[in-house]
Amino acid sequence: MIKRWMTGLTFALVAATAAHADVREGTDYKRLATPQPVAQAGKAEVIEFFWYGCPHCYKVEPYVESWAAKLPKDVNFRRVHVMWPGRNDMEGHAKLFATLQQMGLEAKYQQAVFDAVQRDGIELRREGDLYPWIQKQGIDVAKFKAIYTGFSTNAALGKLSELTNRYKIDGVPTFIVNGKYVTSPGMIGREDGTITKVIDELLAKDKAGAKAKK
Repeated sequence: MIKRWMTGLTFALVAATAAHADVREGTDYKRLATPQPVAQAGKAEVIEFFWYGCPHCYKVEPYVESWAAKLPKDVNFRRVHVMWPGRNDMEGHAKLFATLQQMGLEAKYQQAVFDAVQRDGIELRREGDLYPWIQKQGIDVAKFKAIYTGFSTNAALGKLSELTNRYKIDGVPTFIVNGKYVTSPGMIGREDGTITKVIDELLAKDKAGAKAKK
């Protein structure tokens, strides 16, 4: 997991093999100190906080992509590129994310951006490397540039900072479930598909709790 005050951190993976038949508070997840409303009323919500420069985010992303593709319509999944104060190394990546998001292309190119940064070593925080890469993807470069350098993207960066602060994100990747629960590969000690199983169980747990209250 990448922590806000570090540029990199190698964390030891725990060789946990037991299935998560029942998620455990304090081990697999914790409760958000201040619960937050979901973005779409009537829908369950999962938020992924990440950074393109985070190798741990890159490692779990294929599992997240596969899981997200199969989500039922009553679950709203959204991504938030983390923005921590004083971390200028994140701004260029966050700006790229915000631009793609405004173009409606964020989900389509999520893995491609990760591959470019983490696998291919392309410096997408530099416009001289970014624009040729954007063109290579078949994206309208003129439209991308207009949004990338526009006021709306600066406003979007402010929103990313606000969300990072509101949810008190101090490491990535981190997942928020229904504005109540926080989980991460760092908590469960695995960088594989286990994280999506924990998320699913938290969704089921919250749904069962809501039904019990009726």
